[in-house]
Amino acid sequence: MRLQALACLLRALTCLLAAPASTGLASVPVVSRHLSTNTLTLQDEDSLRDSARLLKRFHVTGAPVADGSSLSGILSRNDLLVAIDAAFPSDTTETEFAGKIQSLQESQVWQVMASAPTTIIPDASLLTAARIMEGKKLNRLMAKSTYSSVLGVISSTDVVFALLKCDAASTEGFDIDEFTYRCTGDTDDRTSPADDECALDTSVGSYMTKRLYVMQPSMSLKDAARLLRAADVTGAPVLDENDELVGVISRNDLLKVLLTIPPEAEAAGGEALAEAIAQLETKQVADVMSRKSITISPQATMLEAAKLLAREKLNRLMVVEPESGDLCGVLSSTDVVFAMLGCAVGPSEDGDDADIDIEESRLGNMYRRGVY
Repeated sequence: MRLQALACLLRALTCLLAAPASTGLASVPVVSRHLSTNTLTLQDEDSLRDSARLLKRFHVTGAPVADGSSLSGILSRNDLLVAIDAAFPSDTTETEFAGKIQSLQESQVWQVMASAPTTIIPDASLLTAARIMEGKKLNRLMAKSTYSSVLGVISSTDVVFALLKCDAASTEGFDIDEFTYRCTGDTDDRTSPADDECALDTSVGSYMTKRLYVMQPSMSLKDAARLLRAADVTGAPVLDENDELVGVISRNDLLKVLLTIPPEAEAAGGEALAEAIAQLETKQVADVMSRKSITISPQATMLEAAKLLAREKLNRLMVVEPESGDLCGVLSSTDVVFAMLGCAVGPSEDGDDADIDIEESRLGNMYRRGVY
């Protein structure tokens, strides 16, 4: 009985730590106010194909993994990309490819997941979360107190949009069509193979996104964040006035620039922190974008793209015509992972994953409904 009472007390203290303050505004934005809760939980014995289909269905790039009633790890899109790279040696033949891809799709989550998820306490600042993510090259952290179950997930997207005050209301009236770039001669966003099954010679051009959202070098970081939010993308090409590719800006570039906030402004919080962030928002895309764009030809294979993404630790490749150098599309690591693990291209609310049973144990916490 004493142990049960102690457990209840610890859970109550955890809830108090994670709860927003009842009055006033926090001087420093904290993790607990921006957690994603009640989302997808994978099982460690799920196949990689089913896991990819679930990630696609829930429109996420990673999820906690449960072993029965306890957290055993976390599976991310990058884990899947590394598994794809390892499964196919450079000398893989066409005959070997079909068997290898089937074996990969049938592999289980526990074989490729990160078994020691990085955690953060719920009352840590968002800038602390940003430093951990940047230092360990992670896109998400699990929020957990010392004696609690996992309360939720904080992603780099959550951090960037929260600190730049880029919520849904901030994108109202923001015309994303103004930033649309469509490749010459293309009418469809994608032209994937009819059977949605990758072969050894399946080309990048079959899966790349052709209707793009692009930025100009002079665009402010505030507007850049608003565009990423409104267009629901994590990065975009940067084109000059001649429509030439001059760089790429991503959510991670915005995360890095937030880490330049002076320590004294972070420590002071309140108006001092708000002023420091406001100054960053006026910076131009050209000041923070990645100028070295790693590109690939639309005639390259998806396997070549997977290996390049894994080797360079990238989330996207700019697809350019070899002869002209013109931008003709973007291929993301998500495109590669979903294609090679047997997911259809495009929305799939009633598509290839409709037969997967979404039982309640996959949603929210293993201990109580609504939180991890």
